[in-house]
Amino acid sequence: MVNDHSSLLHKIYSAALLDEGLTGVLSDLATTYPDLPISYQAQCVYRNKVYDCAMFNHGEDAEFRLNHAVSPNPFPPIALQCDPSDVVFTGDFISTADVENTDFYDEFLKDHGEINRAFGVILHREGEDSAFVAANLPRRMGRKEEEHVRSLFGFLRPHLQNAFGLLLELAKRDAEPANPQFWLDQIPTAALVVEPDGRILHFNRQADKVLTTGKALFIDRTVRLGARRPQIQSALQAALAKASGLSMPVGPIPLMDNGHPGPFFFVLPIQHKDQLHPGLAPFLAPRLPLLVTVFDPDDVPKSSEKILSTAFGLTDREALLVQQLILGVSLKQAAENLQISYNTARNHLASATSKTGAHSQADIVRRGTQLLAKLGDQASDRT
Repeated sequence: MVNDHSSLLHKIYSAALLDEGLTGVLSDLATTYPDLPISYQAQCVYRNKVYDCAMFNHGEDAEFRLNHAVSPNPFPPIALQCDPSDVVFTGDFISTADVENTDFYDEFLKDHGEINRAFGVILHREGEDSAFVAANLPRRMGRKEEEHVRSLFGFLRPHLQNAFGLLLELAKRDAEPANPQFWLDQIPTAALVVEPDGRILHFNRQADKVLTTGKALFIDRTVRLGARRPQIQSALQAALAKASGLSMPVGPIPLMDNGHPGPFFFVLPIQHKDQLHPGLAPFLAPRLPLLVTVFDPDDVPKSSEKILSTAFGLTDREALLVQQLILGVSLKQAAENLQISYNTARNHLASATSKTGAHSQADIVRRGTQLLAKLGDQASDRT
């Protein structure tokens, strides 16, 4: 087995800096050790839910069979029980005999080298989600080879963890909105960028006025967005959690709990988790910033396209298209009315659908109609 790993270390860090992930590095490692099954997984460890996966030297259809396995894999839960500052050996948590008695062994491990133990490096973990690299040891592997693999992973562990941490940090920076203060000031109503726990990052001039008066919302001592009324505070926290967890817009939510008309707010993800690398999304999505917009029907402009643009984060052209669809015209007729091509109209609709979290043209029309009705917009105001 090979002992010079200088070129491998170079590739580990260059792959992270170039945002190529670690699969290329593991591919090289697998080529160097063709008899050693190596895998990378990012998954929910208590469910067979794999976010990202790469497998080498496991044989044909290994990734497909792993992703469609019905039996629980006994190895991933160990990722939440072990010490990530050392190489993990599954034999310290479950014996090889117990592994061979599981349904997962019969369903998957037995057909892929009779794997019954593994060495692992925990790259990152959060909640029930973990990312890890594993050397999956076949039953036939001898003690001398096993010790070499342990030594190899002991050498690689801090470098793999550092590289994955670098990948996360670079992806986090890419996910942060560019020049947030500028585009917040373009929103014609109170708007704030907050973290999922409510910590305020940025807000525009209109939001400053709302927070200064403090009638409904305020900044607490931990620089988090708070609501005066307990019921509204609970609704705000639930909306932030839902928008972050499901990566979808939430609202409108009234800021008055007495049933009277008044201000309300929306919470929207600034970046959808589907735009993130699947192996990084479970660790980044819970921390991605959110946009909170506060509307007062007495202050919001009555132009329906402006309301749609502000509430859903649409461009002016996308808002005009949605406005046309709300009026009942077809997409083709809307394109003609706006003097754009049908393909451009389709692209506008796809973008607007994604931004609003809608699932279809009918769904976005329904959401837009509900919003305009909430604001008391009259048909005569629509152009």
